[in-house]
Amino acid sequence: MSVPFLHTSRILLKQQGLGGPLLLFAAVLCCWLLAPVLSPLLEYDRAAIGGGEIWRLLSGHLPHTNLQHLLLNSAGLLLLWILHGPHYRMGNFVSSTAVVALGTGLGLLLFSPQTDVYLGLSGVLHGLIIWGGCLDIRARWLTGYPLVAGTWIKVGLEQYYGASDATAQLIDAAVAVDGHLWGSVSGTVLGLVALVRPASPAKGTSDKAAQPSPSQPS
Repeated sequence: MSVPFLHTSRILLKQQGLGGPLLLFAAVLCCWLLAPVLSPLLEYDRAAIGGGEIWRLLSGHLPHTNLQHLLLNSAGLLLLWILHGPHYRMGNFVSSTAVVALGTGLGLLLFSPQTDVYLGLSGVLHGLIIWGGCLDIRARWLTGYPLVAGTWIKVGLEQYYGASDATAQLIDAAVAVDGHLWGSVSGTVLGLVALVRPASPAKGTSDKAAQPSPSQPS
């Protein structure tokens, strides 16, 4: 009984790219479970960053305001895996997440002085969905274009009209729409870099590359 389970786990973690999202979810969950201790040390805090605590530019995306906030962003992370799992490898997912997180933090620090405190994964998720959309485009999957365009339309509407009041009530905090903006900018830069680089086969597809396929993803 254990052999099929191990085989399925290996496929999900390696070939279907679940390892990176699981690692990120584990970090977020750990921060939630130890929130009284970790949140004050990790959340984005402009004053603390100015005092030298620069790790908060990266770590500020891990704490969340409440359980609803955590569940909302966890659902977003699951959706990203469903959409783009075949593109993910542990190394490229972790490094890309770190780049988007740092870009979001720097964007808030340099260009959004009104944001004093920020926490939550949503800015990073916006960047990752655009990055994943660009990987779709590179792989000639038509899904990439509406994902990238739709995310930027959402971000533009938030910048003009503000975030939904319902979302703010749900997470018990003001929605930091600038976090979504700078996450999207970071994800776009990362995606453009991916588009100009030669594509490498995603895990799980390289073994089939030499075999004729009846159809290709569109």
